[in-house]
Amino acid sequence: MASIEEVKAALMQAAEQGNATINQIRAAADNTEQMLTRLRAIAAGTGHPTITEAIARGEQSKQRLAEAMTLVQGSSEAARRYISVLG
Repeated sequence: MASIEEVKAALMQAAEQGNATINQIRAAADNTEQMLTRLRAIAAGTGHPTITEAIARGEQSKQRLAEAMTLVQGSSEAARRYISVLG
């Protein structure tokens, strides 16, 4: 059985990994925004449904990345709260 100190250390590592994941998600969101900027520029003057679909899917992915970031932040915060519960 793990000691409380070992559990706390593992929780802290998990929380720190959450922070690293958040940074990766931010980078992905930035890249997605750049992609959307390019798609919008290409789409100017055309009403083709395929480019409209590409933009819509890009927007959806950006929203889901934001949701993922919020969930990971909550997970890291909960791990840190549990550390304080353990004392």
